[in-house]
Amino acid sequence: MDVLLRAHGLTKRFGEGCPSCLDETGARVGTNRCPRCGAVWAVRDASVELRREEAVGIVGESGSGKSTLVRLLHFDLRATAGWLEAARIPALEPIPDLYPKGSDWTRDLLSMDGFRQRRARDLCMGIVYQHPHLGLRMGVSSGGNIAERLLSAGWRSIGAMRGRAGGLLERTEIPLSRMDEPPKVFSGGMQQRVQIAKALSGDPPILLLDEVTTGLDLSVQARVLDLVRSLRDELRLSMLVVSHDLGVVNLLCQRTLVMKNGEVVESGLTDQILQDPQHPYTQLLVSSQLQ
Repeated sequence: MDVLLRAHGLTKRFGEGCPSCLDETGARVGTNRCPRCGAVWAVRDASVELRREEAVGIVGESGSGKSTLVRLLHFDLRATAGWLEAARIPALEPIPDLYPKGSDWTRDLLSMDGFRQRRARDLCMGIVYQHPHLGLRMGVSSGGNIAERLLSAGWRSIGAMRGRAGGLLERTEIPLSRMDEPPKVFSGGMQQRVQIAKALSGDPPILLLDEVTTGLDLSVQARVLDLVRSLRDELRLSMLVVSHDLGVVNLLCQRTLVMKNGEVVESGLTDQILQDPQHPYTQLLVSSQLQ
């Protein structure tokens, strides 16, 4: 499979940092907070590759940096260091001067201005957050939430946007009769499905999922996961899936990254990670969920 998105050395530090940070933070010493200056290294020197039509899982305990990593890729947060490139794909062709002459890779997306980053994000990525209020305007109709995303992708016809919103809501199992209701009156599972519909509205090749089943009842989790899996196969999506649940990653993902204290401590095929973990932390994760 061809690589669609690649990042190297992604780092996000909260705080000024000091010379001691490199030695006194990280998975090796068991903390991502520097005891001298107090800086938090939410992500440190992480590298990611996402191939076409591939799903990659990112697992780890709370505070391991997995959600921060996804938000760096989505430009929700500005990286402290690292670079990010996308392959030549039709979705990004409308952005002028994005690809250097003769290159099949974009310029470093992290070094670009905010306008180009937002444009690239709107054209090639969709995201579903753990907390629906981060991805939805709770007081705006479900159809209006999707229309907002379509406007940012260049749509202008109200009729076309309404038709697109209705089709996506039906596909994600939201009754068309509820399209004009705001997400605040929906259940948690329905709110997540509205988020999925919004994320897919511009036909992005990449979908980012950040703990989409956390806090949902088991039966609702199963319906959301079945929906995601069917959409992945039907739309031939590339996905990054953040979860603390190894069962979710096993169901959806071909490859997996394991994070601890801001660092990727192990990566490989999902089957390999779950059946023969090499890093002591991965072994602990796997054994704790098997008990």
